[in-house]
Amino acid sequence: MTISVPRKIMLATDLTPAGDRAFDRAVELASEWNAELVVMHVAESNSARPWGMDRRIRNAETEMEALVRSAKQTCKIVRHTVIGDPADRTLAHAHEFGCDFLITGPAHGKIIGEKYLGSTAARIVRRANVPVLAVRRRPEGPYGSIVAAVDFSDPSRRALLGGHALFPSARLTALHAYQIKPNWSGPNAERTLDIIESEERERAIKEAQHHMEDLITAAGAPALGSTILEGEPEAVLSDYVARNWPDLVVAGTHGRSEIEYDTIGSVAERFLMTLPCDVLAIPTRK
Repeated sequence: MTISVPRKIMLATDLTPAGDRAFDRAVELASEWNAELVVMHVAESNSARPWGMDRRIRNAETEMEALVRSAKQTCKIVRHTVIGDPADRTLAHAHEFGCDFLITGPAHGKIIGEKYLGSTAARIVRRANVPVLAVRRRPEGPYGSIVAAVDFSDPSRRALLGGHALFPSARLTALHAYQIKPNWSGPNAERTLDIIESEERERAIKEAQHHMEDLITAAGAPALGSTILEGEPEAVLSDYVARNWPDLVVAGTHGRSEIEYDTIGSVAERFLMTLPCDVLAIPTRK
């Protein structure tokens, strides 16, 4: 899919105290892109506690009105409050309203055994067919530094190109993590481990550099930065974020169905839950 500047943004807000961070970022982007902003709150229905829903809706509408009045920049804002499952209703209304960009607060998940129980933000990311921005930090201006984790697959290429298309003025770095897999058998059986690993590392780096050059050329962004580091991809990205503190991480998703992956977090979902910065998840299916 080709990413273009959004015309209608939806902010899914739970109206918690930290929700103003996502709202401020949504207003900033709507102003920058000259887009309409739809602020959506879904009051989660609970059959065990059906009473008081009318009061909850009135309170939510009052809070949303106050939130809209707090906007620091000018853009067209409309509000909607509905009842139901937050992820389901957000996605359904985003489609109904023709929104081409979604914004949420950060994901908060817990782990049972080795499986993630996804938050509303993670469930939205898993099923959305438009980019989803999960906001964790309070905005301090436009995004200035962005890092995209790439493995040179088509999905990671499309995610990187999508990040560049949405934020062309930001400093964008493509980060690739490589892992060496020495062959200890055959002709290498009589050679020292250090020599075998050194040669395999040199080969992996040269191959990564070649692919990175092709990626930069395809992106059409000569100023695109690149970093190639050894290690497991998620660990490398986490360490890079901790050391360099970028404003935003871009990740690709494959648009998996809710039924197939209801409790197993994708890589993008784990980024949402673990990274201390904003995360932009871009669907990469064609």
